[in-house]
Amino acid sequence: MTVSVRLLKAAPSIVAPMIAVDDISALARWSEPGLSQRLSAPKPPPPDWSTSLDDVKDESVLRAAGLVADVQAPLHVIVDDPSRRIRRRGVISHVWSASLPDGALFQLTPRVLIASPAFCLQGIATRYGEVRGALAAMEICGGYGRCASAPGGFYKRSPLATPEQLTEHFRTNHSYGVRHARAAVAHAIAGSRSPMETVVVLLFTLPVELGGCGLPAPRLNVRVEISPELRAAIGKPYVVVDLCWDEQRIILEYDSYLWHSSALAVDSDSTRNEGLRDQGWMVRSVTAGMLGNDAMRRHLVSRVMRRFGRALPSDERFDRLQHDLVQTLLSN
Repeated sequence: MTVSVRLLKAAPSIVAPMIAVDDISALARWSEPGLSQRLSAPKPPPPDWSTSLDDVKDESVLRAAGLVADVQAPLHVIVDDPSRRIRRRGVISHVWSASLPDGALFQLTPRVLIASPAFCLQGIATRYGEVRGALAAMEICGGYGRCASAPGGFYKRSPLATPEQLTEHFRTNHSYGVRHARAAVAHAIAGSRSPMETVVVLLFTLPVELGGCGLPAPRLNVRVEISPELRAAIGKPYVVVDLCWDEQRIILEYDSYLWHSSALAVDSDSTRNEGLRDQGWMVRSVTAGMLGNDAMRRHLVSRVMRRFGRALPSDERFDRLQHDLVQTLLSN
């Protein structure tokens, strides 16, 4: 059962906690595999749920909840009034003076509340805009959770919700910021397995007016059948690719510098990709460096768009718009 299904099933009221965790700090805790099953159901917030300075200074409470509050990894918390912002290095306060939506908070420990994935998305989309909201929605619907302490910056886990479940949740939710959340969820595609896969997906599928390519959603992490000759060469009956547009015969593979550091990995990928090209696929590798380099990114994008029979605006304004979009995607 996913978290979003439980958003409307409230458990009995609870004793007032000391800390209400929000934003990327909450999503980082949701990266823990099995956390959604352990927490079970959201809790109606107590009358005085806002975080205070004394609360976040209690290191034992933070440790018990698996939280940190330092400059390198700030703790994001919710307060219910601007006057209650936390003035401490390593803590970032987000004011939510409106009524909390149903299912907004779960109880992480006896003294700590944590924002639900949907409420995190609602706040992120409202505070930071549609693109950052889309990144959060893709993470919630993906098989990973970003966490600064994780190897490579993220943990693998089951999706916390589906795009359809988030869409339904925000359809019946009329609280502050829900319009921004709905716009973000409209861009979510299920199945991403890493933050960089999400970056590639959103670059190619976000609307042109946001700097994206406006392409239809690809299939993510899907099985592609291969020829008997290629099966024999790589010793596998099929391959799984990162992004795939079947009709256009396009495959995009995000290449992590860490994963592709061995000669064996390079040889295997080269053999596989050449075999797929023999079968009529256009196979393109994507790296973070390519996306961050305007000339390299334009070359990659133009090849993909050509395969679709489309073209993007070829003017300085759009180049700057896409540059800014990619910087936002990569800096998240």
